[in-house]
Amino acid sequence: MMQEKVLSRSLRLMFLGSVAASFSMPVLAQNAPAPADNQVIQRVEITGSSIKRIAKEGALPVQVLTQADIKQTGATSATDLIQMLPSMQGFVPSSSSVNGGGAGVTTAALHSLPSKYTLVLLDGQRMAPSAIGNGQGGGYAVNIESIPLEAVERIEILGDGASALYGSDAIAGVVNFILKKNMTKGEAYATYGQPKASGGKWNSAGLTKGWGDLETDKWNVLLTLSHDEQQRITALQRDFSAQGAFFKFNSGGKQYWFDQRTGNTEPANITFNARPRGTTADTTGYAINPYLAANGNCGSALAGPLGTQCRFNYGATVEDVPGSRRDSGLLKGTWQINDDTKAWAELVLSSFNMHAQYAPSAQPMGVNSTTRFPALYAKYVQPYLNANNLENPTNDATLGYRSVLIGGRTDEYVTEARHFSTGIDGNAYGWAYNASLILSQSKIKDNAAGGYSDFNQLEALVAAGKYDPVTGIGADQLAGALLNGVNFSTTTSKLNTLHAGAQHDLFDLPGGTSIISLGGDYSKTHYQIGYHPLILANSGYSTQPASADYPVGGTYGQVPFDARRDNWGVFTEVLFPIHKTFEATVSGRYDSYDKVHSNYIFSPTPDASGVQQQLASGELGNTSSAGTYKVSARWTPVDTVLVRAAYGTGFKAPNLSDIAGSNTFNGSTAGSYACPFPGSPGCLVGNAQYDLLIGPNGQSGSAGLQPEKSKQWTFGGRIEPLRGLSLGLDLWNVQIRNQVLSAGTPEQVGFANPQQYKNLFVNPYPDPAGYTTIAYLLAPINGGVANYRGVDWDFSYRNKTAIGDVKAAWNGTYMIKQNYTTVAGGVANTDLGVFGPDNAVVFRVQTNLSLSLTNGALTNTLTAHYKSGYHDQAYPVDTAIFAVAPGGGVGDSVAFAGLWTPSYTTFDWQGKYDFGRFALTAGIKNLFDRKPPLTLQNAGGGNQLGYDGRYADPMGRAFYLTGNVKF
Repeated sequence: MMQEKVLSRSLRLMFLGSVAASFSMPVLAQNAPAPADNQVIQRVEITGSSIKRIAKEGALPVQVLTQADIKQTGATSATDLIQMLPSMQGFVPSSSSVNGGGAGVTTAALHSLPSKYTLVLLDGQRMAPSAIGNGQGGGYAVNIESIPLEAVERIEILGDGASALYGSDAIAGVVNFILKKNMTKGEAYATYGQPKASGGKWNSAGLTKGWGDLETDKWNVLLTLSHDEQQRITALQRDFSAQGAFFKFNSGGKQYWFDQRTGNTEPANITFNARPRGTTADTTGYAINPYLAANGNCGSALAGPLGTQCRFNYGATVEDVPGSRRDSGLLKGTWQINDDTKAWAELVLSSFNMHAQYAPSAQPMGVNSTTRFPALYAKYVQPYLNANNLENPTNDATLGYRSVLIGGRTDEYVTEARHFSTGIDGNAYGWAYNASLILSQSKIKDNAAGGYSDFNQLEALVAAGKYDPVTGIGADQLAGALLNGVNFSTTTSKLNTLHAGAQHDLFDLPGGTSIISLGGDYSKTHYQIGYHPLILANSGYSTQPASADYPVGGTYGQVPFDARRDNWGVFTEVLFPIHKTFEATVSGRYDSYDKVHSNYIFSPTPDASGVQQQLASGELGNTSSAGTYKVSARWTPVDTVLVRAAYGTGFKAPNLSDIAGSNTFNGSTAGSYACPFPGSPGCLVGNAQYDLLIGPNGQSGSAGLQPEKSKQWTFGGRIEPLRGLSLGLDLWNVQIRNQVLSAGTPEQVGFANPQQYKNLFVNPYPDPAGYTTIAYLLAPINGGVANYRGVDWDFSYRNKTAIGDVKAAWNGTYMIKQNYTTVAGGVANTDLGVFGPDNAVVFRVQTNLSLSLTNGALTNTLTAHYKSGYHDQAYPVDTAIFAVAPGGGVGDSVAFAGLWTPSYTTFDWQGKYDFGRFALTAGIKNLFDRKPPLTLQNAGGGNQLGYDGRYADPMGRAFYLTGNVKF
C-alpha cells in the first residue's frame, strides 16, 4: 500500500511538472525532412483530414500506434490493444458478455463518452455496427473483436470530434485501423501464454505474405491469416471472485457482510400473499422454503439460509473471462493501371466464437391451484395456509426457482464479419480523386450451449412427479430438457456505402499552396434480429407462436426487429498555409438522414383477444439533417515549437433502435426495491427485483426524437526542448446537447420517485413466466446534456548511451470534467472518481509509462499501467450490507456510504531478441501479480463480484512467448 501511494504521488508530480515544462520550453513541429532533388514526395491521408499531404504533425491530436508499438504491448487482439490505452474509458469489455448483456461485442470508447460516440474505421472506411445494450451506453458501435490485428499495419487515433469530415458517430473521435499494403515478403508468428494461476491460457498464430511489387510489377496481392484462442477463467479460479456474492470485508476499521445472494435458488423459495382465514383484512406477504423448514439447511455450499428463505450465491458460479476463438483473414489486391490510376479491392473475413457462462437458470415462475404447477401448490402452499389458519384470496404464488444441478447458462456467440471494399484512386485534370464501394456485414448468432431448459418439458416432468423444483429431487431428469444447440437469435447488420472525393491545389500563399478537398457519400443501413419461437413466446404481439413455451432462465417475450435507413452527406475541406509558420484548415459537412423504415409496426393497443396486431410496414420518426463545421490551426513559431487548436460542431442522428421496435420484456431491474405502489396487486415480498420493459420512440414531429448536437474544441501542442525529447499536451472539451437518453429515465430514479414517473410503470404487469408483478419502461428521450473535459499527454525520450539505446514514453489522460443528466432538464450527475448513477466509473487519471533499453539485438521493456482510485457504490439500509453479528454471522442490515477503491497499478515486462529473420519475444504481464482492488458494485454487466471486470484484469501474473519469422 505504501509503494502504491508513493507511485501515485510520483505520477501526479511527474504530470504536473511536465505540464509546466510544456508551456515554458520550445516544441518540435515534426516537419518532414527536405527531399533529395529526384525524390518523389508521397502525400498521405491522415485520420481527421480528407486532404492528402506530406506526413507531419498537424493541427489535430492524432496518436499513431505502429506495428512495433503493437507488438510491444503483447496484445493478441484489437480489443486487448485498444482497451489498454489511457484515452479509452467507457468501452464494452468481453466480461459484459458473461450474463448476455454484451452479446459477444467489445468496443472502443474515447474519453469516457459512451461507445456510440467513437467512430471505428477500417482503412478509413465505415464498418457494419452492432447494437450496444442500454447498460453499456446504448446505440451502435463497431465490434472490434471482428478486426484481425495481424492484418493491421498501424492504428491512428484522433482524440477530437470529427463530425465535420466523417459525419455522425464521430463526436468523441476516431479509431482508424490501417491495413497492411504492398508487401512482397512474408511474415509468420506464433504466441503461447499462460497465467500463474489456473485457467486463462491463450495462443495465437498468423501468417502474412505478399506477391508482386506495385512499383515494378504494377500489381500486388496481400494475404493475411490468423488464429487465436483464449481459455476461460472461472470465478472460482481467482480468490477475489471465488467468494461471489457473500463475503466479509473491512471498512473504516469495522467489519461487514456483503450479501447480495438471490432468492432464486434450489431448493426453491415460495412467496405468496395471505390473510387470516375468514377475514377481509389486507393480505401480507409470506416467504417459505419447505426444504429449509424440514432439514434446517439449504442443501448446498452455494445456498444458505436467511430467515425463512434460502439464498443462492450466484456470483461464485460465473466466469471472469469467457473463452473465445477467432479466425480471420485479409485478401487485398492493388493494380497500377497507369501512372495516374490505381485500382484496389480488399476482403476482410472474421469468425469470432465466444462461450460465456454465468449462473444456473434463475426463473421466478407462477404457481396456482388450478393451471400452473397445481401439484406444487397443493403440496407446499396449501398445507402452510392450513397450518397457520390463513387463506390466499388469489390462490397463486411465486416459485423462486433455479436449476442448479444442470449447470450454468452458457451462450455461444458466433460473430461472422465480412467487409468488402473496392475503389480507384487517380489523377486527372489537376485533380487527385478517389472513389470506393463498401459492402460491410456483421452477423451475430446467439446459440444455447448449456444450462437452459425447455419450460414445457420441465412442466411435464413436474406434473409426472419425476422432478420437484422445490426440493431439487429428480434434477437429473432435466438433462433431456436442455436446449443445447438451439439458435436463440441471429442479428444481421449491413452497411453499404458509396464514396467519392477529390482534391485540387488552389492558389499559392506565403506558406505554400492551398488545397481544397470535396467529397460525398451515400449509405444504406439495415439491421435485423430474428428470434427462435421460444424467444418470441409470451410477447403479447401477433408475431408470437401459438405455444407459450419458453427457455427457462433465458430471454423471452421478444419481437422481431427489421429496420433500415438511408443517409447521405457532402463535405469540403480547405487548407490555408497562411505563412510558413502558420496554417489553418476549414471544413464543413452537411448530412441528411431519412426516416426509419420498419417492417414490424404494431397496433398501439391490444385487440379484444389481448394481442397487439402487426400493421403494414412504414416510416417512423423524423428526418434528420444538419450542417457541421470545424476550424483548426497550427503555428510553429520556431522549429522546436508547435501550437495547435481546433473548434468544431458535431451531429448525431438517433439510432435505428431508438425509433423502431416495440415495447418488450427485458428481464429484471438491476437493483432490488421496495414496492413502488404499496398494497397494489403487483407488489412482491420485501425488497425485490421488478420487471423491465424497453421500447422505442417512433413518433414524428416534436414528440419524436431529435438529433443530438455537440461542440468540441482542443488546444495544445508539442515541444522538443532537447534532442530526442518530445513533449505533447492537448486540452480537449466536448459538450453534447439534446442527448438521446436511450435507456430513458434510469430505474433508480423511477423507483425513488414512483409518483413522479407513474406513467413509466405498468401495474400490474403479467410477467411472461406466469406471475403478477410491476414493470418499468425504459424508453428513449431527448434532453440530456453531457460535458467532458480533460488533458491528454504524450511524452517521449530517446537517447544513445554507453549501455544501449534508451527510450521512454509516457502517455495518459487526466479528466477535468465529466457530467451528464439522466432526465431532461435534470440535475447533472457525474462518474468522475465515483460510482455514478449510470453504474459506471470515470477515472481521474489513466496513464501508461514505458522504459526500454536496446543493446544490440536485445531489447528490454518495462511498462507501468495506472488507474486512479474512486469512491465505490453506496448502499442504503435493507439492501446488501449487513453488520457482523456477535457470533460472526450476518447481523442487521445497515446503510453503507461506499468503499474507497484504491488506485490500481500493474507492471509488464517484455524482452525481445532479434536474430535477423527470426525474433523471439518473452514477456510477463502483471509482473508483481497485483490483484484487482475490492469493489462492492454489481453493475459491470458480467455478474462478477468482488472486483470490476470493466476496469481490472483478473488474469493475474501471466507469461507469454512469441516467435516471429520473416521469409
